[in-house]
Amino acid sequence: MRRAAFLPRLALSLGAALLLLVLLFAFGDVDLADTLRTLARLSPSVYAAALGLHLLTTTGRALRFQLLIPHGARPRFRHALSIAAAHNMASYVLPLKAGEASLILYLRLQCGTPAGIALAALLVSRFLDAAALCVGLAAACFSLRGAGSAPSWMGSAALGLFLLAGLFLSLSLRGDLWVRALEAGLQRLRVQRLSLGQRLLERTNGLALALRAASGGWRLTLAALLTAPMWFTIFGFYALLARAFGIPATVSFLERAFGASLAALFNLLPVNAAAGAGTQELGWVTGFHVVLGVDKQLALTSGIGVHLVQLFDVVLMGLVAHLAMGVMPRWRFPEEPDAS
Repeated sequence: MRRAAFLPRLALSLGAALLLLVLLFAFGDVDLADTLRTLARLSPSVYAAALGLHLLTTTGRALRFQLLIPHGARPRFRHALSIAAAHNMASYVLPLKAGEASLILYLRLQCGTPAGIALAALLVSRFLDAAALCVGLAAACFSLRGAGSAPSWMGSAALGLFLLAGLFLSLSLRGDLWVRALEAGLQRLRVQRLSLGQRLLERTNGLALALRAASGGWRLTLAALLTAPMWFTIFGFYALLARAFGIPATVSFLERAFGASLAALFNLLPVNAAAGAGTQELGWVTGFHVVLGVDKQLALTSGIGVHLVQLFDVVLMGLVAHLAMGVMPRWRFPEEPDAS
């Protein structure tokens, strides 16, 4: 019986991973030979360091998902880690950030986590990511504004980014208030008179409660404290590979972090193609060539190289995660989750 139940789960999990790979190579404009040649250009020590930073980032995401999910529904770390890696693969590969919703599906299938709680954890984590990215960009702009070659608008950009970071932090802290405001607007439109409207209000009420639970008490504080070092590993990953792919030593770590931040920002926008093809490189070239003055061809080739290494790591860890999800027994919380 156990074997009969195990094989379909394993096949389903690996089938999902293979489907993502098919979409990647069919629509992501990715050449496997180019990827392997790019990896061959790196020394083993540099690639090992980059992979280690990527593993730390994924571990941080898994721990943060655990923190943002109430205790009764919280997955164990091994489940959270595999789900975080699989979700990262789906989010990175599918266009228009459609893969973000896979977290809700994975948590539901693997751990029985209610959709509202999973969605709340995803939204708060993304608000924290956006706030951290804005703070990193603002700090870089503020530090670089005094440089002779830095554009004059960097001071204003730093102020605007700090304000934007405050907005994202407020969303992570009290996102339920925004949902309640939406509920009030829907009620003014009398949608509750319709059965569909009643179900919609029930869902928004559940989401508001889940958002309040995710950001309540110590959860948001610890998640925010975890987000900061997690983004240091992301910036470190980009800066390490930028140097390895030829960005001159005269470009400081802070400047490399600034250029990489624009690439990450462009890749987070919900307008990207499959695997972030084009959008991430556009952000990279904008940061390194347009702002920092690196040769355009060098900026483009280094951006493509970093993107291919990142893509290889994401797919590698995603495949391992899908295999793990197919092998590990599913976990179910023993009681109804406490929304407090």
